[in-house]
Formats: sequence, structure tokens, C-alpha cells
Amino acid sequence: MSENKKGINPFTSGVAGAVIGAAAAAAAIALSDEKNRKKAEQVLSDMQKQGNKIFKEITKMALELKDKGEKLLPEVKREPKKKSAKKK
Repeated sequence: MSENKKGINPFTSGVAGAVIGAAAAAAAIALSDEKNRKKAEQVLSDMQKQGNKIFKEITKMALELKDKGEKLLPEVKREPKKKSAKKK
């Protein structure tokens, strides 16, 4: 009986671990400085404000499209259809 074991290559996982470790060390060093921490907080705050602004614009546009669509639909389409009797 042949078993098909598909795992992660040890070399690949070692390289990935080294990259993650290096990134974590770089982030720790960069954020250890007070000025860099403040800069990072400011960038994150600005990104959040921009994201909130875009979200509000998209929500406004979606509501306008919904209202426009409801106005264009005839009243008959809004009401649920009655089930007709099946013919044999």
C-alpha cells in the first residue's frame, strides 16, 4: 500500500521561519524607538480615517442605487406573486 504524504518541505519551512523571525526582529527594533512608534501610530490612524471615509461613500452610493432601483420597479413587481393552480 502506497501512502501519499504531502507535507511541507523542511527546507521551505526553515526558510519561511527565518524570514518571519527576521521580520519580527526588524519590527521590534523599529518600534522600540519612540519617534518610529509615533509615526506608525499616525500612519495607522490616517489609514483608518481614509478607510472610514471610503466606507461612508460606498454606503451612500449603495443606498442611492437602492432607492433609484425601488423607484424604477413597478408596483406589481414589489408584491409577491400569487401561486397559480397547477393544471393537469
